[in-house]
Amino acid sequence: MNTLGSTVSNAKESFLDMVVRLYQNPFVSKIISIILAIVIAFVLLALSRIIAGYIKNKITRGFILKGNKSIENVSSLIGDIIFYALAMFSFYISFSIVGIDIGLILWGISIWVGFAFRQTLTNLISGIMIFTTKEYQPGSIVYVKLGKQEVLGKIEEVNMKDTIIRAFDFRRIVIPNAKFVSSLIKTYSLESVLKLEIDLNIDINLDIEKVIDLTLLKANSYDFVMYKEYTQVLIDTFDQKVCKMKVSFCFNPNAGIPTDIMKSKVQAGLIEEYKKLMKN
Repeated sequence: MNTLGSTVSNAKESFLDMVVRLYQNPFVSKIISIILAIVIAFVLLALSRIIAGYIKNKITRGFILKGNKSIENVSSLIGDIIFYALAMFSFYISFSIVGIDIGLILWGISIWVGFAFRQTLTNLISGIMIFTTKEYQPGSIVYVKLGKQEVLGKIEEVNMKDTIIRAFDFRRIVIPNAKFVSSLIKTYSLESVLKLEIDLNIDINLDIEKVIDLTLLKANSYDFVMYKEYTQVLIDTFDQKVCKMKVSFCFNPNAGIPTDIMKSKVQAGLIEEYKKLMKN
């Protein structure tokens, strides 16, 4: 029995010695450390997913519109960005615990991702700014100056990359979110009435007082003109040949009539009236 016990004891000691020698082997030790780091990383990744979901719900709860797919997609993307940030941190922590420094690798990946998706991330952040601004919700009426281009219309949709505006001449204009928030914007969210201005060039030889009265009367004759008492005709500048004037009137932006059509109708009507005045 003593011989058997001694043999078992020797076998155990031999096995333990072999395990110790294996662990002391740099190659085997590194593999074990990597496996342990991966196990820790998976645990931290599970926690990261839970934390990302919680933070996403907290951030987006205030401005997610139920049933609006574009905003729901953006909220999901926010959660993914938070998760990936936490995931990289989890890998860094888990490998650091076992003595493996992967900070340089993660830094390189972060720089590459930043360059590859910088425009997408910029538009995403700008989109979040738009969602959290009450005046920029779908249905809001906005005036946007994009360089030399001017856009007046309703916000039709805001998604992860773009703000889509339906102009009053029915054009569908797609503006990247980053460009939208950096542009000159005037909002009319709470207004049901807008003012439209038309430039006029009048022959200086005409009776200007009669022209003003005639212009007011003709402009107010159109059904789309609202609050007719606020219709104005103002003299801008004049020289020896031309008197430059502006006529402004109120209209309902929700009536569905393009502003170009309004201008054309008023201009055409005024031209006919001025022709009659010149004949007289």
